[in-house]
Amino acid sequence: MPKAEASLLKVLLPKYSPFDNIDSSLLETLADDIEIKTAETGFTLFESGDFDSTEYYLVSGSVSLIARDGRENTISMSNSSARFPIARLRPRMYTAKAATAIHYFVIGASVLDELQRSSRGSENDLVMTETKQNAGIDGGSLLYEFEQELNSGRFVLPSLPEVAFRIRELIDKPDFHMMDLAKLVNTDAAIAAKLIKAGNSVMYRGVNHCDDTLAAIARLGLITTKQLVTSFAVLALFKTKSSVFKNRMERAWRVSMITSSYSYILAKHLPGFNEEEALLAGLIHNIGEVVLLTYAERFSDLANDEDQLNMVINNLRGRLGEMVLKEWGFGQELITVGKESGNWHREADTTDDESLKFDYCDLVQVAMLYGCKDDAEFSSTLPQMDSVPAFNKLKKRQISPEQVDTIIEEAQEQITELQQMFS
Repeated sequence: MPKAEASLLKVLLPKYSPFDNIDSSLLETLADDIEIKTAETGFTLFESGDFDSTEYYLVSGSVSLIARDGRENTISMSNSSARFPIARLRPRMYTAKAATAIHYFVIGASVLDELQRSSRGSENDLVMTETKQNAGIDGGSLLYEFEQELNSGRFVLPSLPEVAFRIRELIDKPDFHMMDLAKLVNTDAAIAAKLIKAGNSVMYRGVNHCDDTLAAIARLGLITTKQLVTSFAVLALFKTKSSVFKNRMERAWRVSMITSSYSYILAKHLPGFNEEEALLAGLIHNIGEVVLLTYAERFSDLANDEDQLNMVINNLRGRLGEMVLKEWGFGQELITVGKESGNWHREADTTDDESLKFDYCDLVQVAMLYGCKDDAEFSSTLPQMDSVPAFNKLKKRQISPEQVDTIIEEAQEQITELQQMFS
C-alpha cells in the first residue's frame, strides 16, 4: 500500500468502532493491510440473504439499505451509525447499494470479532470495565442502548447457524433432492446426530433402525425435519461466557426444555396444532431473555442485583423476543409467542368471546403452567391456573383439567425422551 494511503488510514481508522479502542502498534499494522476502495453509483456491496464474511465501512458518499419488503434507508457520513460496519446481521437483512459514488474499506468479519474481543480484554475485565451504565428500574436505558447498537450494527443479534438457514431454504424449494438435503445436514455433525437420534426415538420409531441422515429424514418427513433442525439450532444459543449470568441462562434453558416437551404433548391432542411447531414455540418462548442475558453484563445494576435483573427481564423479554424472531424471519404466530408468552393475562378482557382463537402462545402458557408447577424453583413465579385466560380458553375447547392431567401422565415416557433428545 502507498505510504500516503497508509498514513491516511492511521488517522481515519480511529474514527470507527472498534478501531478507536486498539493500541497504536496494532492500528499501524491494520492500516498497512487495509485498502480504501471506490465504487460508482448503483454498485452492490452485498445482497439480502448473504452469509458473506466481509464487513464494510463507509468512508465517503452514501449507501442505500434496501429491505426485503422494499423499505429503504440511507447511510451517509452524517449518520452516527457510519462509525460502525454497514448492517452486520447475518443472514444479511438488506441489499446494500451505493446511492452515490463512494469510498469504503473492508475487513474480515472474523478479524473484526477478534478486535472487539481483544479490545474488551478478559471476561472478568469485560464485566468490570463495561458495566459502568445502569439499565434503569424498568430497563429503559438498556432497551435504548440495545436498539441504538442494533440499528448501527454494533450489536449483532444471535443468529441461527448458517446450515440451519440453508436447510430451511432448501426444503422450501419445490425441486430439491433428498440426497442434497442429507448432504447439507451432514455438514453439521451435531444437527445430523440429533436428527438420527430423533428418527430412532419413541415418537418416530419405525420397523428399522435409522443408520444415516437420509433414512432419518425419510422417516421424519420434510416438515418435521425442518422444525427439528430449527429447534436444534435455537438450543445452541442458550449459552453465555459471563459467569455472572451463567446460572440464569441455565435456568432459561431448563424452562425451555420443560415447556417445549409439554407443548409437544398437548399439541398432539388439540386439533389445528402441529406438534413440531408447538415444540419450537416452547423452545423460543423466552428467546428475549436469552438475548437480554447476552447483552446485560455491561450494566452494573443488573450484574449486581438479581431483583433488578428479574424486573428488567419481565419488562423487556417480550419486546426483545419480538425483535429477534422478526429478524430470523419467523411467522407471526411464533413471533407472538416470543412477544406475549410472559404476559399471563393477555386477552384477559376477551375470555368470554367464544370466537377467540386458542393459539400457540396460549398453548405455551398452559404447557408452562403444567410443566413447572411441581418445580420448587419455578412454581413460586407462576400464577394460579384458573386466573390465566389461556387456561380458561383451553377449557372451552372441551378439554378439562382432569383430561390434561391424564394426557400428561400417560405421556411421561415421551416427555422424558424429548428432553433427553434435546439435552
